[in-house]
Amino acid sequence: MNVNLDTEWYRRGDTRSYVTTRDLTWSIGKKDSGWLLTIPAGRAFESSVPAWLHWLFSPDDPYFLKSAVIHDTLLEEGYRVAFADSQWFEAALSEHAPALRTWAAYGAMRARRFWKWFFRQER
Repeated sequence: MNVNLDTEWYRRGDTRSYVTTRDLTWSIGKKDSGWLLTIPAGRAFESSVPAWLHWLFSPDDPYFLKSAVIHDTLLEEGYRVAFADSQWFEAALSEHAPALRTWAAYGAMRARRFWKWFFRQER
């Protein structure tokens, strides 16, 4: 699918990978849900991909940058990791990211979280 992505809402950053250039609004749950997350212009964010996976997933892939800023914002505002991960997935789909890569990245993200939980020290 050839989709024209809006890439005007971000630019390269200084201390973190990217910065929003305008306010970004995300409807949580579904379009027009009334539950809005507003990310202000000037918000720094990054798209974190383990270095060993860069051959498969680029941290600079524009299909996943909206997902990254939504995910970072939710985590930094104290939302649960599973919730932030789910919104990463939904945002990627809303940007028409390739479905297989989206599912693979989301699966890897959730598997990593499970691994860290399962092998935590305080058992």
